[in-house]
Amino acid sequence: MKQFIRQVFTDILENPVFDHKLIEHYFSKDYVQSVDRIQLNYEEFILHIKKLKEKVIVQKIDIINYAERENTIFTNHMARSVLKDGSTVVHKVMAEFTIQENKIIKCDELTLLVEGKPAEKDLGSEI
Repeated sequence: MKQFIRQVFTDILENPVFDHKLIEHYFSKDYVQSVDRIQLNYEEFILHIKKLKEKVIVQKIDIINYAERENTIFTNHMARSVLKDGSTVVHKVMAEFTIQENKIIKCDELTLLVEGKPAEKDLGSEI
């Protein structure tokens, strides 16, 4: 599962291009994401990814640690983003992904802004 989630980070988040087909490939239509008590469904998640592509020039995800059990993978990772205004934003992210039938169906995530403008603290859930 580590390779699967690493590929999701590469293809969806680090990829500077919005690709709806890639989202369909990795995420269930029943997908639900909870980020810092904000809940997004599949359609809202798509809007979130579109918004990221509008704001972010470069994003790099570094997995610090992970744990797997059955159909769940937990990651402790850093998300480093360079925004179109030239500023840098760094978030520490703790995320628990549930996978069913080779697609992510759920993500329960906590994010912490560790570097950058306070206005970007909700970059992980913005739509």
